[in-house]
Amino acid sequence: MSNINDNTLGQTTSIISETEKHAEKNLDSADIKGVQGDSNFYETVTAAPLSPWSKTSLQLYAILLVAALNATASGFDGSIFSSINAMDQYKKYFHHVETGKSTGIIFMIYTVGNMIGSLFTGPICDHLGRRAGMGVGSIIIGAAAIVLTAAKNDSYLLGGRFMLGFGISIGTSSAPTYALELAPPQWRARIVGFYNTFFYTGSILSTGVAYASNKASGELAFRLPLGLQLFPPFCILIGCFFIPESPRWLTARGKKERAQAILAKYHGGGDVNHPLVQLEIREFEEGIQVKKAQSVWNYYDLVNTRNQRWRMLMNAFMSFFAQLSGNSVLTYYLPSMYTKLGITSTDRRLLLTFANSIVSCTGAVAGSATNDMIGRRTKLWIGSIVLSCLFAAVTGFSSQFDLGKEHVSSAFSNGGVAFIFLFGCAYSFIYTPLTATYCAEVLANHTRAKGMGVHVIMSNCANLYNTFVTAIALDSIGYKYYLVFVALNLFYAVMWFTFGVETRGRTLEELDAVFDAKWPPKAALSKATMVKREDGQLEGL
Repeated sequence: MSNINDNTLGQTTSIISETEKHAEKNLDSADIKGVQGDSNFYETVTAAPLSPWSKTSLQLYAILLVAALNATASGFDGSIFSSINAMDQYKKYFHHVETGKSTGIIFMIYTVGNMIGSLFTGPICDHLGRRAGMGVGSIIIGAAAIVLTAAKNDSYLLGGRFMLGFGISIGTSSAPTYALELAPPQWRARIVGFYNTFFYTGSILSTGVAYASNKASGELAFRLPLGLQLFPPFCILIGCFFIPESPRWLTARGKKERAQAILAKYHGGGDVNHPLVQLEIREFEEGIQVKKAQSVWNYYDLVNTRNQRWRMLMNAFMSFFAQLSGNSVLTYYLPSMYTKLGITSTDRRLLLTFANSIVSCTGAVAGSATNDMIGRRTKLWIGSIVLSCLFAAVTGFSSQFDLGKEHVSSAFSNGGVAFIFLFGCAYSFIYTPLTATYCAEVLANHTRAKGMGVHVIMSNCANLYNTFVTAIALDSIGYKYYLVFVALNLFYAVMWFTFGVETRGRTLEELDAVFDAKWPPKAALSKATMVKREDGQLEGL
């Protein structure tokens, strides 16, 4: 009996040794690589890769276009008053000046509406669905556009701007959440990044129309651009009737079959048993139990655990840093910045504002395309240093026109314009693709809608400063005000480098382990060692 056992053991040991040798031989010839993120995520998404040019993928892009039009509406509405505020026809009709307290109030009331509207974002999106949030937002934006187009005095402007901000906050909180939850995990950063890029389609349209309409005499010069604000919300409202609901929201509402069918069609090539579909459904269901215990109006959920507090810290970083880096000065007071560079012609200032929108758009497109290549944290801390240097250059050129010189070389003016363009392009490359993406990524499933509402509130707290204080500061101290943003961007670089949490390479559910870690910034940078098989699939070691 002992001999039999010894023989069996010897054969087993021999088989194991041969297997180990074979595995070692395969590993020696395999492509072994370290990837940042979770190995299970990479195994799943490479098991059956999706084709970006298949029929269903193209349908998915068309669906996400409806969500992206919310960013177009935001870009149009956010940029239009910057151009109109520089028009002589507008200033004459409403008896306004380009900077100062009264102008600051007109800009600021949009932000107030945005903040109040954001309080309703979570309940609407969680109770009625993501599509309903976009639909409600579009109706309010359309009503606001009608009020502004028919404006007779400041009361119309204040009321219309308030409604506009209210509607934009609901639409632009619902849309990125919808895009994030419908996008396949491996395309998430690029798709949601391109969503943000659509801000510049609205900006280009509004500044282009404003430049052209400025050549008209009378009220048409400013009423035509205001009237065109109706176009994006109209398209969104119609589109909401033809797009599917978020599969995450459907799962939370007990409609698992519908959610599974949507995931299978757009994430699994029509296969309900696709590993990615099964992974997502499993993670959705695990999150439902947490979600059921939450109240729609209970915002304490956002900070009740260490995990949640880290998530909200990252949300706050992005909300405040993105708005207080100098970009809002360009968004709201760009024509006034050109005045500080000695450019006084309204026509030329509007043309340069239009051109800046195009340049910024190219930066946003490039930034979206590289979202998965360059980590979020790396892009943010290095980018903050770049923004600080560029704004310092704008400050230097602008200072030449504030020294009491009678004649200043046009080279200084052109140099200042060039660095304004470079700043806009760099900001768009760094922050535009990541603002909504990163905030939605770092928020947990059961708090994402409410968290995005808080993101809007925090962003608009920063914008209250930008819209009101900037108007007064530019009027009082001129170019010296730019130094505030030079210093702030250097501070942001230190904060992102030290505390920034990388989100690349994980599903939204897998980020729980990162935020549960003792030091999330370090845990997020851990790498998994994987083997790339001949068929291209990655396997964890």
